[in-house]
Amino acid sequence: MLASCASSSPPAPVLPKPQPAALMVPCPPPVSPEDNGMDATALALKQLYDQYGLCAGRLYELQRRLLGERNGH
Repeated sequence: MLASCASSSPPAPVLPKPQPAALMVPCPPPVSPEDNGMDATALALKQLYDQYGLCAGRLYELQRRLLGERNGH
C-alpha cells in the first residue's frame, strides 16, 4: 500500500481566483486647482475627496477578497 503512494503524482497547486479588473485599476494622480482662486481650490478639494473615496473603496474590496480567500471564506 505504501508503494502506491510513493508512485502517485503530487497534488496540483490550487490557483487563486482572478480578481475583478475594476479592483486592479491604479488610482488616478491627484487633481490640482486650475488657479489660485478659492472656488478652484474648493473644487479641486472636492474632486480629491472623491478620488480618495474611490481608491479607498477599491483597496478595501481588494483586501477583503484576498484575505477572504486566504481564510477560506
